[in-house]
Amino acid sequence: MSPTSAMTQSKVTTRQSEWQRFLEWTDAHGDSRWVFRGLADDSYLLTPTAGRVDNYKLASEISVLDVFRRRASESLEGHQHLGNWDALALAQHHGAPTRLMDWTSNPLVACYFAVSGAPASPDAAAHVVAHRVQTRSVIDTARHADPFDCPRDGFVLPRFLTYRLSHQSGLFSVHQDPTEPFVDPDDHENRHFFIDADCRSYFQRKLFYYGVDPQRIMGGLDGIGARLKWQYDRNIGLGAVR
Repeated sequence: MSPTSAMTQSKVTTRQSEWQRFLEWTDAHGDSRWVFRGLADDSYLLTPTAGRVDNYKLASEISVLDVFRRRASESLEGHQHLGNWDALALAQHHGAPTRLMDWTSNPLVACYFAVSGAPASPDAAAHVVAHRVQTRSVIDTARHADPFDCPRDGFVLPRFLTYRLSHQSGLFSVHQDPTEPFVDPDDHENRHFFIDADCRSYFQRKLFYYGVDPQRIMGGLDGIGARLKWQYDRNIGLGAVR
């Protein structure tokens, strides 16, 4: 075997080993209380989008939700009324800055976002975080109807208002101060899995064969188109069985 072939084989073996290690890591966090978040860069903090600006203002965050609720009614079937939490969850899901942060109960979905997102540096490791949700940390949204007057940081179990939210097995953490990064009081090393930059593409391929791809994540025609572009660019899965 040539030195080049040996190096290639070594890289393949390393990537296979890392994928197997990831599956073992997910098994170690297998009960229903675990939730996961994928970060494209291991330097990224667990900070809600509303708090990632230098001049955060509560009034501006509230204005974003008011405008979203008003404009969203044009696109919602039957002009359904959105409660505060529903509006906030839908706004977060469609990219508006909010005090919510996305999590998922499916570690493969979190891994997809980690290896498919845009890192700050091309050499950065992707990062999947695991957090065990305690019953006491789930916010009763019927009792606490105003997201901006929430009694504490916690987790919100949303209504599945969209296909994407359902298929991503999504839920949200809510933060009283969105400028402060989320800190797990029980944090330790095994709650983090890091994926080297040169393993990203391999992990994407493995996730594709597990059925975790843009079509599942995004849904609809946008999801189909994004999946086909990903396949076409890499010449993957375009054979007889497709």
